[in-house]
Amino acid sequence: LIVVLGVISWRSMPQEMFPVVEIDKVRISTEFEGAPPEEVESQVTIPIEEELDLLPDIDVVTSESNEGISKIVIDLKPDADVDEFVRDLRATVEAITDLPEESERPNITRLKTRFPVISLSVYGDVSPGTLVQSAKDIKSRLQQIDGVASVSIAGEREWELWVEVDPFIMSARSVSLNEVISALRNNLRDLPGGSLKASEGDILLRGKGAAPNIEATKRIVLRSDSGGGQLVLGEVADVQLRLEETKTLGRFNNKPSVNLTITKTAKASTIEVSKLTRDLAAQLQKELPAGIKVGLFSDLSIYVKTRLETLKSSGAVGLVLVLLSLYLFLNFRVAAITAMGIPVSFLVAVIIIYYLGYTINMVSMFAFLIALGMIVDDAIIVTENSYRHMENGMQAVAAAQRGAKEVFWPVMASTCTTVAAFLPMFGVSGTLGLFIQVIPVVVTASLVGSLLEAFIVLPSHSAEMLRLTKKKKHSRINWNKWLEKYIFVVKYALRNRYFISAATIGVLSVVLVFAKTHMPYNQFGDVEIGQFLVNIEAPNTYSIEDTTELAIEIEKRFDGIFQENELDTLLTNVGVTLIDFNRLKLGSNYIQFVVDLKKPKPKGVVEKFVSPLVNMRFTAQGVRERDTETILNEVRESVATIPGIQRFSILRPQGGPAGSDIEVGIVGKETEMLLSLSGEVVTFLRRIPGVRDVRQDLEPGKLEYQYTINARGRELGLTQTQIADAVRTGYLGLEVMQVN
Repeated sequence: LIVVLGVISWRSMPQEMFPVVEIDKVRISTEFEGAPPEEVESQVTIPIEEELDLLPDIDVVTSESNEGISKIVIDLKPDADVDEFVRDLRATVEAITDLPEESERPNITRLKTRFPVISLSVYGDVSPGTLVQSAKDIKSRLQQIDGVASVSIAGEREWELWVEVDPFIMSARSVSLNEVISALRNNLRDLPGGSLKASEGDILLRGKGAAPNIEATKRIVLRSDSGGGQLVLGEVADVQLRLEETKTLGRFNNKPSVNLTITKTAKASTIEVSKLTRDLAAQLQKELPAGIKVGLFSDLSIYVKTRLETLKSSGAVGLVLVLLSLYLFLNFRVAAITAMGIPVSFLVAVIIIYYLGYTINMVSMFAFLIALGMIVDDAIIVTENSYRHMENGMQAVAAAQRGAKEVFWPVMASTCTTVAAFLPMFGVSGTLGLFIQVIPVVVTASLVGSLLEAFIVLPSHSAEMLRLTKKKKHSRINWNKWLEKYIFVVKYALRNRYFISAATIGVLSVVLVFAKTHMPYNQFGDVEIGQFLVNIEAPNTYSIEDTTELAIEIEKRFDGIFQENELDTLLTNVGVTLIDFNRLKLGSNYIQFVVDLKKPKPKGVVEKFVSPLVNMRFTAQGVRERDTETILNEVRESVATIPGIQRFSILRPQGGPAGSDIEVGIVGKETEMLLSLSGEVVTFLRRIPGVRDVRQDLEPGKLEYQYTINARGRELGLTQTQIADAVRTGYLGLEVMQVN
């Protein structure tokens, strides 16, 4: 029954990179296109922040005002009802009436640690429109895969009908922008006309507007005269069908690309979704036209499979070591009976965590690895005690009963103390607590399974299978000399108990002090994950085209860094920097490279021989010689010498909740003072050994032209708003309407 339920539970549990944790943080994002950071702060960020004072359960509010966008992150108190808070927040934000009309509606989301499963790139030396259309077609195919929750296209662009007016012709014809806008709005849409009662029944009436195409738009009449003459839009403007202007550009393996990110459903398996995506990608490559290729990157299933293989290999090695040790000290039957406790304990733990709603992920598998060294202890004690009674002449059934009964309370106490050591992890609050709470659950469930196996399953097997062997009896006599030495040491310790106690405390104190002062602390450890991010910041005067040229230059530099069999994929994002999966920065001067390296060569006996044998994977060996840190350091040295780079940092994806290792906040009212202090802090931090990639988020704004109403404007009765609207429409453009 345990085996059947355990296997079913294992196969039913979702497999993912990390547990999905709903963080007690809420983000408010508001777009205000074309506005400088100061205007975004004064007109969007501050009005929203002022309304937040009315809401309870807020711990910390952090805001960031960038060019064209406001981002506010709210940290809630530990006991807050997040769902209720989000409802109240939506009502509060919707009630704000003094936000600019040009800004978009604030978007409110609760942050989660949901990681994309895999990403797909459509790339090639073809037109942007061809890439975008191919990506949209592929998106619809990906959405049909079982287990896919969403597919997002980075920098998705829609087709737009652009009307570019000629200011000189408009001035000569005395045509204003408002006339053009009004004509477009009045002629490019269908309008309901009510209904008509007829013998056939009610008939709906609808006024048909001009077709949203180039020729029909050119024929839209701006004005007519009494003589029948007409001024049409095509006489004062050029009409084109083209993709909307982009704020970000993608490149994949040194070619233009459009990238898609796939996220799975809560109950889907990362490994299965990745496999189906890879199968579809192989099929798409055969169907796509010449010049377009499909590539895959950031496949998280690789790390899940690697950890699963590690778990299997460690379990196999542990099983062999248990069998060998017990065979040497007792006999093979004892070894076989005891070794059965490993799979039984794990299966019991799997059943428990499945019904508690947990998943198979990097954290839970880490917990299984921790428990692996503990779960056979109970079985060894019970089996050895039963075997001792058999050596003293007791029958197998009686020996099994007596052996289990005698050690029940000591084994129970030992297990409880081990469980108690992990229980404080339940008390860790915040995001980290939610992230690691599966560890004590898995360890406790494994130890419970070990107890059940040791006192219920194992005694019955001992009664049926335990036998005395002459070989083992002779073998035990050979250990007598070691036993005599052990007894001598114990007697010496008892006679000099005060000295031994003091010496033990002294040695432990020295070890603890040494560990405290010399051993580095890393919360989740450095893992050979084979991926790193290079964030580049060019001068803020760079346009998206200038930054793209810089990105291409850096790509060429990378070609000389990576050796053969090192680079798997190189993704280039221009115009955006992804800080983590919940935070990104937009700007025409940003570049981010996502470097995926090939699998490293196996090291050690377990990776070379045991893991392939246990997992039956003899052809998937790694090929990369250098480790990630070595390659990363060479990239850092090379990037530092490239002209045109203002700042850069290199990051490695971290296990656990995302975020910087250390964050220092400086609070003040004067921007100049904040800039000065932040510069001093950055300089100080860079002098600390081991500190690198220090960056600050307060950046100088772009060069701008400022205009005010002059005397002539006031004579004409113009207002600042009218002038701003005209300038905004003339340079940024205006979305008149959306048509299908």
